[in-house]
Amino acid sequence: MGIVKRTFSLPEDVSHSLDDTIPNQERSKFIAQTLSEALQKMNRDKLIEAIDNIETWEPSSESVVDTIRKIRESHSARLNDH
Repeated sequence: MGIVKRTFSLPEDVSHSLDDTIPNQERSKFIAQTLSEALQKMNRDKLIEAIDNIETWEPSSESVVDTIRKIRESHSARLNDH
């Protein structure tokens, strides 16, 4: 995996805290690990929200084929709206 140099702006107090807390030779590793964990948490939160928003299905007397067709049509309509 390659390394990419990036430039970020930080609030002054955060920058001072980073300098005071993390040794210079460990800062890039610390920032990379912290960002990775934050991005994983954001993705996990999005997945949990998506799961929480799944519509419930109530059994009915219609055929399974008709039910699946309705579900597909509903999802297709929502995708076309975005």
